Amino acid sequence: MYKILDTGCFSYPAPNKEHTEDALLLPTYNNNDIIFAIADGVGSSNGANQASEQAIKAVSDTLKQEFFTIQNCFDRAKSYINILSENKELKDTATTLTVMQVTDSNLIIGHIGDCRAYYKKDNKLIKITKDHTRYQQLLDSGEHSIQKLRSHKSRLTSVLTHALSYNADADYDMTILPLSEIIDLNKITLILMSDGAYHHWDKRPKFSNATMSSPSAFSNSLRKRIQKDASDDYTFIGVTLQVK
Repeated sequence: MYKILDTGCFSYPAPNKEHTEDALLLPTYNNNDIIFAIADGVGSSNGANQASEQAIKAVSDTLKQEFFTIQNCFDRAKSYINILSENKELKDTATTLTVMQVTDSNLIIGHIGDCRAYYKKDNKLIKITKDHTRYQQLLDSGEHSIQKLRSHKSRLTSVLTHALSYNADADYDMTILPLSEIIDLNKITLILMSDGAYHHWDKRPKFSNATMSSPSAFSNSLRKRIQKDASDDYTFIGVTLQVK
């Protein structure tokens, strides 16, 4: 079992909203594993906040079962969204979901949508997940120049190509990284962010070495940066683990 040394988190609505459509599960021990997750309700759908809450509830409920797997999380989340969509007013509801599971030897990530998972290495954040957006899809296709795509980036990044919804299969990505590859100074630091948080990080992806070495300090500094110019819901979870 890895010992949690430090954590930091926040989840706030956009300035013009009372409630956030993001939801999160804080780092939780499950036998010898550590699990945490983030979800972002799709803003264009009714019940976006309910969708993200149900996705996180699915992860939490899976933790109560005898065996926890990422696949079971997403299967359960999909079924919860389907039930939610039985209400005609919520038939198009959708959410993203990104789940991190730290086992004895691996980091396992299940991911659908545009939240992001990172690990820290040499005081830099290394992005693990790929955004399920129209922008990323066109970028991967190689059919358009980066310069051309960048001129439409704001619009294209707002269009999701995959999300948990009644209308589509749960087409999520599964990533497995050996923990030995992400150890940094005998520690492992992992981070999840919603798009409302990482858009501000991307503009200036740097803090002091002291801030980068502490998820709680990182969380506090990033929150202050975002609150100067917040335009969307913003959520962050960071955790540092002591390597055995």
